[in-house]
Amino acid sequence: MTDPPEAATERTEFDSHGLFLELATRRMRGPLVAGSHPRRWVGLVAGLPATVLTVSLVVVPVVWTVVSAVRARPLVVVSCAVVAVGAVGVTQLVRQRGDQRDTWLRWGLWPVLLGLVVAGLVVLGTALGRDGSWAYVRTLVWVLFGVVLLVVALGIAWWGRDSRWLWWPLIVPVGISAVVSGVAFRLIFQYLGDRLGIESVGVYRFWFAAMLGSAFLWTWFGFVTGLFRAGIRAIESDPARARYLYRGEKGTLAQRLDAQLRPVMLIVGLAVGVAAARVFDVVLIGVPGSMQYQVDSATVHWWRLAVDSEIEAGVAAAYGLPLAVLVGFVAWLLQPDVRTQKTSWSVPRRHTVEVARHPAKPLRVLVMLAVSGVALLPIVALILAALQDRNGWGFGAITRMWRDPALLRSLETTAWVAGLATIVVVAAGVPVAYRLAALRPNRPAANIAVVSLVVLSVLPVQSYLGPVNTFIDTYGLSGTRIPLILLHAAAGLPIAILVLRGALLAAPGTPAADALHGLAGPGTIARRVLTTAGPALGAVAVLEFIQVWNDFVIGLLISGAGATPWSLLLWGEARQFSENSAQLAAGALMSAILPVALLLATWRRWLVPGLTGGVLR
Repeated sequence: MTDPPEAATERTEFDSHGLFLELATRRMRGPLVAGSHPRRWVGLVAGLPATVLTVSLVVVPVVWTVVSAVRARPLVVVSCAVVAVGAVGVTQLVRQRGDQRDTWLRWGLWPVLLGLVVAGLVVLGTALGRDGSWAYVRTLVWVLFGVVLLVVALGIAWWGRDSRWLWWPLIVPVGISAVVSGVAFRLIFQYLGDRLGIESVGVYRFWFAAMLGSAFLWTWFGFVTGLFRAGIRAIESDPARARYLYRGEKGTLAQRLDAQLRPVMLIVGLAVGVAAARVFDVVLIGVPGSMQYQVDSATVHWWRLAVDSEIEAGVAAAYGLPLAVLVGFVAWLLQPDVRTQKTSWSVPRRHTVEVARHPAKPLRVLVMLAVSGVALLPIVALILAALQDRNGWGFGAITRMWRDPALLRSLETTAWVAGLATIVVVAAGVPVAYRLAALRPNRPAANIAVVSLVVLSVLPVQSYLGPVNTFIDTYGLSGTRIPLILLHAAAGLPIAILVLRGALLAAPGTPAADALHGLAGPGTIARRVLTTAGPALGAVAVLEFIQVWNDFVIGLLISGAGATPWSLLLWGEARQFSENSAQLAAGALMSAILPVALLLATWRRWLVPGLTGGVLR
């Protein structure tokens, strides 16, 4: 049966037997761009470095970790699988609660799936033991705290979206490592504890738990709120998105805002979720050794198992599996509908509408001033502690740390490792992101790729550090910079590819897709990528550099005396915290100068446009 004449004259696209033709409905103009279909081997070679790094340093060690865990503690592995199946099933039932089909089947599945979750958790708690189970309970509290932080930050970003310069003090802490924040908040809480006359061990346990929560909140609150605010401003700058947000008929305003910010929430949620589940640095340096066992997390407990020579490696591997399941499940909750995204969500539009800004109310200005002032208190505490030398007020501690060859050598080593790892991540991630962005979003390959990247982005270090550390020790690579560089690059590639893919997306068949993924030579493609994803490239580079510069856990387990990051040096000084508090504060301030300066210099130009598609106005 053929189409009627009226329909045939209106058709501009033809798809028959795998051949897709599209007629030009307007006059073509402009210079011709030379190009041809890229050869398949070129794309394969370009994506080879990222594939080799990720597979060899992350995927293979994860598989080896699972095998070791099955051999040592099969009950832990089986219970993790049961909990994962039950939790995913319950989530799917909740998402399909409005579907009227097979209602009786879904009601029958509810008790079965909930029973799987409960039974799996009971068996898992028994297998992990009392101390291990309580460490996981505290980690679960950290993850829930991170979720609450996301919700509260979104509300505050909406409430204060008209504010401008008042946000800058809130952004500074994200460039400061957990080691530095642990030093700052330990100084603050020890001082307040002495002033309040706290002597009870139970009260001190609660006091240091509050200290850990305050340090985490201080580090992430400004970053999350600032990106959410920029994302909201980007929505308001787009007439179509703004109309859907304020006048849409589907769902409530909160639901429409969640749908519009979903891609940004994925990136921010992954960062906060991993940080919440991997609370490690701040515990080791911020909590006295006698209190660490009472407030430690699953990561700290796993580290103790991993470094204990009397405990089998498979036992530590099995203990880290539930954390991977927990973080992976949270990441899976954050990523629905993102993998099918068809248009770029991170590249700023060329034509934006300036949103009318209402004058900020006096009460809102006062609240923002107060919050910004509180955000600067930890830095002020570090400065005061650094100036309070052994012989009274002075610059003696700062002078000693500035002239300390060990600290300067560690800072130099960290700069080399962070810089080279950043270059590897950007160079290896761009070709893979470009190819993934060119895939049609609804194809299975694109969906599998995005889900796999999300899973790899949130894998805890426990999943792969053990086998990698064994390999490094076996072949005498400990104490060199190369393992640190490659491992940091492999760990940072998945999230970098996700961000870059989001910047390079374009709806199939549109002029944007033709301009970005059309036929062209390598030089033209490179210029197109830089033009389209320039802010995202800058954001990926800056965040990777800051992440590697501030790293503690990977350096602790992988590096040796010849490649010691500055964070390990400060951790050694923290063992005599009271005697070395001035030098610790001075070293912490010195180590924070470069990442904070880099963050502030690129926040408005690269980070915000690259991660949200908005600009700070």
